[in-house]
Amino acid sequence: MIKIQPIVRDILLKEIEAYHALTNDYMNMSGYAQSIRSQVEELTKKDVTINSLVVSLSRLQKEFKKEKPLIQEVAITNITTKLPLSEIIYENTNALICQLESFHKKISITGYDFFTTTVGTTELNIVCSSNLVGKVLKHFKTKPKFILKDLAAIGISFDAKHFYIPNTLFSLILVLARARINIAEIVSTYTEIIFLMAEKDFSHAVALFSELHKKN
Repeated sequence: MIKIQPIVRDILLKEIEAYHALTNDYMNMSGYAQSIRSQVEELTKKDVTINSLVVSLSRLQKEFKKEKPLIQEVAITNITTKLPLSEIIYENTNALICQLESFHKKISITGYDFFTTTVGTTELNIVCSSNLVGKVLKHFKTKPKFILKDLAAIGISFDAKHFYIPNTLFSLILVLARARINIAEIVSTYTEIIFLMAEKDFSHAVALFSELHKKN
């Protein structure tokens, strides 16, 4: 027989706002139970009462409060920005990888420039300061699959302790997701995550992270 509580738990963990409401004591459990009743009945293949769902939610509330929060309060130590940026996407080939190895020997990049590469299984992505696009295209010669312009980057730095805390990056991504800001790319290091987005979203994103920075 399929038990109710594990099913309710799985549903909650897929609904971030519901999880947050439950763990912060402002969920209307009866109302939420009503909203998921049909889904629980379908998965458990049996009739389920509102009361039994409320009991499951109450037990889960106690369980979740013993765990580390799903959404962390990340102490931001610094915010950096770069723009304008562009992204150039190539098919990943052995020839292109060889050309990438020689790029830094032939092309001068200053400390003011932004340049990062991601070598995936099928694609090679280059994100760089827009003033470098011409040099990149000239060096690689191969026609890129796609070029995305008018990008901006926001770098969020945090204490090294957060590297070992679950959901640190998720919590920072959620700041932009809740604001419906599309993330074009993510670059991360030990104590920094860099979000790339359209320039039109840049000011809004900076304001959101600056507000969090002030709380530290």
